[in-house]
Amino acid sequence: MKTKAISLMLVSWYFLSGISSLVFAQNQPSFQGLPFVTNYEALSYQAGIQNFDIIQDDLGRIFVANNLGLLEFDGKTWSRYGLNYTKVRSAFLGADKRIYVGSQADFGYLDNNESGDLIYTSLADSLPDNLKDFDETWRVFGSGDLIYFCTFTRIYTYDGKVVHAIDPKKRLDISFQVENQLYSQIQGEGLFKVNTDKFELIRNGDFFKDKRISNVLPFDRGRWLITTFSHGIFLYDGEIKPFLIKSGNWENRFLINYSARLRNGNIALATQNAGLFILDKDGNVLIHLDKSSGLQDLTINFIYEDNQGGLWLALNNGIARVELSSPFSVIDDRLGLSGAGYAALKLDGNIYLGTNNGLFVWENGRISFIKGTEGQVYSIQDIRGQVVLNHHNGTFLIKDRKAVQISDVQGAWILKQHPTQTDFFIQGNYTGLSLFQWKNGTLAYVKKIKGLEESSRVMEFDGNTLWVAHGYKGVFKLKLSEDLGEILENKLYNRAQGFPNDDLINVYRFSNRLIFTANGGFYGYESAMDRFIPLAEFNDLFGYGTVMADLEPDELGNLYFIEQARLGVIKPQNNHQMVLNSSSFNKVKRLWNDDLANMIVLDNQNILIGGKQGFVHYQPSLDLPRTDEPKVFFRKIRNQGIDSKLIFSGHGAGDGSVVDANESPFSYSQNSFSFEFGAAHFPSGNEVQYQYFLENYDQDWSAWTIEEKKEYTNLREGDYVFKVRAKTIFDQVSRPVEFRFTVKPPIYRSVFAYILYGFSLISFLFSGFKWLDKRHKTQTLKLAQEKELELKQKDDVIETITLQSEQEIMKLKNDQLQSQIEFKNQELTSSAMNLIQKNKLLNTIKSSLKSLMEENGSQELNTQLNRLVRSIDKDLEGVEDWSAFAESFDQVHGKFITRLKEKFPELTPQEIKFSAYIRMNLNTKEIANLLGISVRGVEIGRYRVRKKLGLSRQDNLSDFLLRF
Repeated sequence: MKTKAISLMLVSWYFLSGISSLVFAQNQPSFQGLPFVTNYEALSYQAGIQNFDIIQDDLGRIFVANNLGLLEFDGKTWSRYGLNYTKVRSAFLGADKRIYVGSQADFGYLDNNESGDLIYTSLADSLPDNLKDFDETWRVFGSGDLIYFCTFTRIYTYDGKVVHAIDPKKRLDISFQVENQLYSQIQGEGLFKVNTDKFELIRNGDFFKDKRISNVLPFDRGRWLITTFSHGIFLYDGEIKPFLIKSGNWENRFLINYSARLRNGNIALATQNAGLFILDKDGNVLIHLDKSSGLQDLTINFIYEDNQGGLWLALNNGIARVELSSPFSVIDDRLGLSGAGYAALKLDGNIYLGTNNGLFVWENGRISFIKGTEGQVYSIQDIRGQVVLNHHNGTFLIKDRKAVQISDVQGAWILKQHPTQTDFFIQGNYTGLSLFQWKNGTLAYVKKIKGLEESSRVMEFDGNTLWVAHGYKGVFKLKLSEDLGEILENKLYNRAQGFPNDDLINVYRFSNRLIFTANGGFYGYESAMDRFIPLAEFNDLFGYGTVMADLEPDELGNLYFIEQARLGVIKPQNNHQMVLNSSSFNKVKRLWNDDLANMIVLDNQNILIGGKQGFVHYQPSLDLPRTDEPKVFFRKIRNQGIDSKLIFSGHGAGDGSVVDANESPFSYSQNSFSFEFGAAHFPSGNEVQYQYFLENYDQDWSAWTIEEKKEYTNLREGDYVFKVRAKTIFDQVSRPVEFRFTVKPPIYRSVFAYILYGFSLISFLFSGFKWLDKRHKTQTLKLAQEKELELKQKDDVIETITLQSEQEIMKLKNDQLQSQIEFKNQELTSSAMNLIQKNKLLNTIKSSLKSLMEENGSQELNTQLNRLVRSIDKDLEGVEDWSAFAESFDQVHGKFITRLKEKFPELTPQEIKFSAYIRMNLNTKEIANLLGISVRGVEIGRYRVRKKLGLSRQDNLSDFLLRF
């Protein structure tokens, strides 16, 4: 009877739920973009399309139960473990770091071996045959030292040693764990509590006998949230009442495959046919994701929230990750907005969005296009409660979702209210300035302002002075006439007045002061100097050389900015200092629109960044300090050399901070290593950077790089520690992970080798000393024998010395004689040379005298000269000189002349002289001078001597005389 009452009450709730969904539709968030969604197709992870369960290990790696095994994802690389080639349905990370898995007709665990490989061990194989008759192990839970493997036949417990079975004797459905207590649904009976060896029906548990439960969640104190596959959601505290979903997006026909309570208290629903729903605790739909929102499949089997706040979805076709905790979301064509984002305005609860395709309005959770605004939007402004659109085609008023054109001047950039004549507005456009006036409750175009023909996109008033920035000329300082119809003064400021150059100069208003930016930093105008000077407070914060694209303040004093390399926010502090935060914005820095970059503050909690496709929405309240420190780990460590060996495969290194080589020191022939590493920081995607350092080899940490591999070759012997750390896109740096190893020296530099070298040296020295001692004794004995022999031979030695003395005396005498002969020979040669010179001189004088006689006609003088010539001829004959020469020549040359005369008496005295001079090796010319004859006469003399000596034509005269 009680059950019927509950059912009647539920019918009433279901009847009212359709109405309530309309009533509460207005309570959903009025403005929120789509979260970032990353889809992984079966082709990318190389396994089956269906996925059922997801867990995460201490290093942040994700494990997914898949049709073809257990998948592992470390942020970049997918791996698969076959597990007896069955469909894996569930997984659980135990306190012992084992991964317990359930699959078709099997369950067990994966544990690492010494080298870090995950090895599967089946526990079901050890069961007796009567307990093996189960089909699916759909859930695995842990509590204390027990692991529960929940099948549809019975529940098995494992205490680390033995498997026990809890048998309900009836068909089970899915099991659940709430606050470490296990519950299970028995088909046709309801929800039961599982004790050590029995099942107990909970209070009113029979209400669910005909309603399949998809999950049971803690909701608040003493209450559960129970989701069913096809009968809705219920709150349970012993009593049961429906939990209503208050949104028109939800339909009761949607099937709930799974539910999860998120860390922020929200509830995630995985449906069979409608994608993902995120509810608050009151049942309001905060987010609905389906294919149009970025999911690749509508069927979601499981939800898991990782340690970085991302929501992993096990899809019927693939895997997805949704970044729900990110302060950024995207507003693009999936929500009905087309084009790149350029402008936005929040007014009266509506959001106006301007793109290059026109103006759109976000109203009641929907985006619609405003007709008549096709084309480029430049800015949207609230002027006294009216929406004014500055457009490529002119200026428009937006009334009742319609565009009314009030000016056809093309290229309307922006409107600025005059500071003193407040009913007038100055507009910058492609060709200068236009004047508008507020009149009769609306804005109206007045006329073009004369005096400026330049494009005026950026401008600000400083008192009655209007500053207009130009993209590549500088900034104009303008003074308008009293009626605002023309420009009275126009001065251009650029590099000549303090700017670093003429390009990219802009002007912004911040805290009631004008800030000028240029291609090189921040500047302020000094009226006393009439020039611009750098603003140190901003340049020191950003760094000199900054090129600013946009600045936008909010009401709290925060200053949002976009520059060429980054975007972020400057926040004022209590000590009047400013803090720059750009790391949070690194997630979206590649998405912003670099054409007329813009950052729009709608209010303090809604900031839009113009994107290449639509807008990026930023909520500062969600930008919380990050406590999820990234963890870096080794994927593979390989030792290389003569052989290549994988020494570590990524698992079982404790918390990942230190990995030791599981073997003795590596031989010198194996002195090369390669390291592969990673960090499972999923918000960073492929933008995680790494830094490494090898102690005892590198001088310092390397530069940051996205490369995930490092090799070292031909390392010397020694102890090494390889360290690597990771940095996320949010500039968080992990603690380093280390691998310690030792390389042994080559055999010739080993300790054994040095001992051998020492022993060899000692042996060598010992042998040397022994050899020297033996040699000394031998030499002493030999010396004694030699002395005895010396005494015996003394007489012979004395005789020998005497004989040698006599021979030496004779040799000395001979040497003395030889020296005398050589001296004589030198004297002969010298004498011959002197005689040659003398005869040559005399012949010259003789020739001169004869020439003088021929030229002089005096008889007396010729007689005197003739007498001198005869005296010279007599001297040239040199009879006395020859006698002395011949005597000396015979002494030196063994009486050559005497012997020659005796053997060849027919030789004339002149021929004797000729022969002596030839023996002295004198040349023909020298002989001619000595004999006072011509060279021809010498040749004739040689012929006559040869003939008288009886020499043939082949005999050499000089050789004959030298041997004679």
